[in-house]
Parts: sequence; C-alpha cells; structure tokens
Amino acid sequence: MASSCELSKLAYSKIILHAFKYPHTAVNGVLLANEGSSNHSVKYVDAIPLFHHNLGLAPMLEVALMQIDSYCRTAGLVIAGYYHASEALAEMSPDIVSQRICEKIAEYFPNACLVLINNRQLAKQMTNTSLSVVQYCDGGKWKVKDKENFKILPNNDTALDSVSNLLSKKLYKKLVDFDDHLDDISQDWLNVNLKSMID
Repeated sequence: MASSCELSKLAYSKIILHAFKYPHTAVNGVLLANEGSSNHSVKYVDAIPLFHHNLGLAPMLEVALMQIDSYCRTAGLVIAGYYHASEALAEMSPDIVSQRICEKIAEYFPNACLVLINNRQLAKQMTNTSLSVVQYCDGGKWKVKDKENFKILPNNDTALDSVSNLLSKKLYKKLVDFDDHLDDISQDWLNVNLKSMID
C-alpha cells in the first residue's frame, strides 16, 4: 500500500513563505513529524527553514541540524523530511545536495519525503499547492507521490486561502531561516511569532 504524506497548514505556510522571501535563490529546510509517527502516513507538523545561501555547506548544515535535533528531543518531534526550491524557475527535480540530505534523514526515518517547490506556480494569490513530493524508496530510487497520497491539512483550499492571506500581508518578510540566525543570533529560527500568526 502506498504511504500518504500530509503537511500541516503551519509546515506548508513556512515552506511557501521561505520561497517567497528569497525568490532569486535556492532555499531549503527540514520537515518535522511527531515522534513515533507511523511510516504508512507521514504527517509533517512543522517546517524549519534552513538556508538561502550555500545550501550544501557541511559545517553550517551540521550546526543547524544539531540545534534542530536538540529542539526536537525536547518537543517530542523528529526530523522526517526535507524541502527544497531551486533557484532555476523550471527546475523540479532534486539536486545532489537535496538527495544526500534526504537519504541521511531516511536512515533514521525510512519514509522520509522530499518536497519540491514549483517556483512557476508561486503567486501572491495561491491557487495551486505548488509542491510536488518524492519519496526515497529501497534501492536508492526516488518515487514521485501521486496527488491522492499527498495533502495539506485541514484541506488544500483552506491552506491556500490562509497562505494567500499571509502573502498579502507580506509576512514572508518576518520569516527567519538559519542563515538569518547565524548572521544575528537574536533572530528566532523557530519563528514562534510567525507560528502564532499562522495558527
């Protein structure tokens, strides 16, 4: 049976806001699920924006993942997926860095999904989720999830309306990723204030 992949409104909103804040560069981040999540249905409850510069820079990535892992342990969460937007408008396949990071995540969370952002479909008034999801399968293959096995909670229309509202208020400017945090450690990579606005 094909496993399903679900994104909370919070996780979805943060992915889209991250892509909107840095439209001219590639962006990436990790997706969090509740500890003990079933491998048949992966429900991502949050997204942590990582970088908009040097996405594959190992030392920065290690620092970020250690901090996120530490947070996850206290919050009953696990790193269970990854998202990526290419800087190239039409690029919709995972690059080497994305694949490697997601393969690493899959060592700990076998059903890890890689969420790819379709830059062409991003608009202030979102009418499409603008995402495609691939999943790491045994034998190192990447398989695209069909639409029936991917959804945004509570439903796509509500999530699209909500994120369109956030975009119209330019709330993407408030989003903090790890690059921002490393430039100024007073900036909150957990985006607690933004979370309360999204919720």
